[in-house]
Amino acid sequence: MTGTVRSNPGDDRLLVRAAYLYYRLDLTQAQVADRLGLSRVKVGRLLASALERRIVTIDIRHPLTRLAEMEVDLEKRFGLRDVVVASSAALAGEDDLQLLAVAQAGADYLTSLELRHTAVALGWGTTMRAVSAALDDGWADDVDVFQLNGAIPMSNYATGAGEIMNRFAERGHGRAHLLQVPGIVDRTEVRHALETERSVSRVLAGARAAPFAAFSLGNLTADSVLVSSGYLDSESLGALQASGAVGDIISRFIGADGALSDTCLDERTMGVELATLRAQGGRERVIGIAAGTAKAPIARAAMAGGYIDTLIVDDSLALALLAG
Repeated sequence: MTGTVRSNPGDDRLLVRAAYLYYRLDLTQAQVADRLGLSRVKVGRLLASALERRIVTIDIRHPLTRLAEMEVDLEKRFGLRDVVVASSAALAGEDDLQLLAVAQAGADYLTSLELRHTAVALGWGTTMRAVSAALDDGWADDVDVFQLNGAIPMSNYATGAGEIMNRFAERGHGRAHLLQVPGIVDRTEVRHALETERSVSRVLAGARAAPFAAFSLGNLTADSVLVSSGYLDSESLGALQASGAVGDIISRFIGADGALSDTCLDERTMGVELATLRAQGGRERVIGIAAGTAKAPIARAAMAGGYIDTLIVDDSLALALLAG
């Protein structure tokens, strides 16, 4: 007897959760024990078993991290090209674990595409920042990274868009092409004027032509990055909700059917148009990434509009999509 935990579904789930908390979130064994309601001895045995069974090596891996049955069900139901469902081992409210799991899944999936001498267009936000942090050096080679939507904030909030694009480019041994304009401007004329500026038009052209695109799916809530960035106030948020908007894709708000919710606002939004995201328009792969059940409405809307052909989600969001 080694003293390690025997393999069964219940202990496996505890084992993976303990590993995420200890190795990913850098909690102490005592903190892990408190969070899971276990003794420190039990936590120590779980972590030892994870190492012994090679579930934990440099990265945390486990058969439950990719749930094939749900992936196939989602592909069939929504007509998607590919789906990745990551097991976060999270309980309700553990958004940090959900985000970590989806970010790693997104980074692994992008790496699996083996992009060489090509271009990828990217959105920005909390999820995409986490994906960029999870990328290994060499995930791609000689890749041009184009920013899909503007990100200069109207407040002190740091969008991190430049950091995200540069990290993707540096670790992909390529170049970042930043769209250094606001996400939303006051007047349509301002948008048109900015788009004629050579450095802006060059990035927009590259983002429209990139064979691969990846972005997160945004909720229409007060904690949205578009609200934090100062682009939307409470009145604007309420008007969008009243119009039937369920969330945004690259700063463009859509309803449950995937149609634009506010065409006037859309005309003031800097970045590529939603229609250019569709794989039918020449993209080889268009990837939407999201975590948590709250993202179910915008995920459904993105699929209804045909804006993505690949979906990367955690198990809680996958279950919510299949239940709807």
